[in-house]
Amino acid sequence: MLLPTLLAACVFGAAAIPGIDVDSPADDRELFRKLEQQTNALAEKGDVAVGRVLRLEQCKRTRTDAVRLTTRTAAGAPLDGAEIYRRGAQAAVLIGASYKCAKCSKWHNTLASGFAVAADGIIATNHHVAATADAEAMGVMTADGRFFPVREVLAADKAHDVALLRVDAEDLAFLPLRDDAPAGSPVRCYSHPANSFGFISEGIIARYFRMNEPERNGSVFMQITADWARGSSGGPVMDAFGNAVGMVASTSPVFTSPTLTHTASKDSKPTTPSQQMVRHNCATAKAILRLTRAQ
Repeated sequence: MLLPTLLAACVFGAAAIPGIDVDSPADDRELFRKLEQQTNALAEKGDVAVGRVLRLEQCKRTRTDAVRLTTRTAAGAPLDGAEIYRRGAQAAVLIGASYKCAKCSKWHNTLASGFAVAADGIIATNHHVAATADAEAMGVMTADGRFFPVREVLAADKAHDVALLRVDAEDLAFLPLRDDAPAGSPVRCYSHPANSFGFISEGIIARYFRMNEPERNGSVFMQITADWARGSSGGPVMDAFGNAVGMVASTSPVFTSPTLTHTASKDSKPTTPSQQMVRHNCATAKAILRLTRAQ
């Protein structure tokens, strides 16, 4: 669910988080444009700590000893929606990747989401984001406008679609992880879908299930009813207490089966299937935790 886009980072300083209220609207075009400029500058100069070949090799790492992640359970009073938005926005990042196509000499960008899971620069996102095949440079933007080149892929798991990135930061707002949220629990998803900065949606955990698609090998995923779109990959799914219980991974649309129509003058013809629902698949917090040997 990577999104080709114009990306950006701007310095908000002490200003409110973009999109948080009527006096602080998000300027999507400007935000994405500036992140694109900074990510492309890295690629143009070749000033990257981890280039494409090394990054793809690092995506084969399945565990890391470098970090210990914070876990929490449901405790205290549930937070209101405004506070969950604020926490999600402060911990979430935009992830930009610069690449060149075969048709021109310009740098292009893809957009994805992610979120900090430790204050010292540890970012959770999807394996399919970290393993973007043609990206020559990758960077992240925080809610306060700071831009950080991706320095390393610490660990990744293709089957569960999770990865941990490292950037040079020391004071990131982050989300603790919760791995015991049951089906039926209310959740909210914060991400950047379809060039929309800072979009939150709500729903419940619909179920946990084994995904038997190719390359998933029966890995456990979570399905929720909160909505998202392309560009949301890696966005945090939060419980009512501000913990990350999962992460946006993919969607699986469900269509009606073709049916036959009958006319007086023609043979039966199949009708076009119509969409009935979209299943929203999430990587679990437990899958993120399992990337670290310390857990």
